[in-house]
Amino acid sequence: MADPSDKFSDMEGFLDELSALIHGNTRTDAIGADTCVSCGKGASLFTDDLSKKEYGISGLCQACQDDVFG
Repeated sequence: MADPSDKFSDMEGFLDELSALIHGNTRTDAIGADTCVSCGKGASLFTDDLSKKEYGISGLCQACQDDVFG
């Protein structure tokens, strides 16, 4: 199980509310379940350490990170 990156509580609350509105799932819940906040698929395989770190920040799996960041 992955851990969300540390954020101030107000920021974490904002990100969870925003992801729930957009994706129907909170960033914190998705990361805790090792799933992608965007597509809902499993999020355990990453191409490098930076992508794995990004998952803890955004909750996006490798495929969704590739779509967003190119």
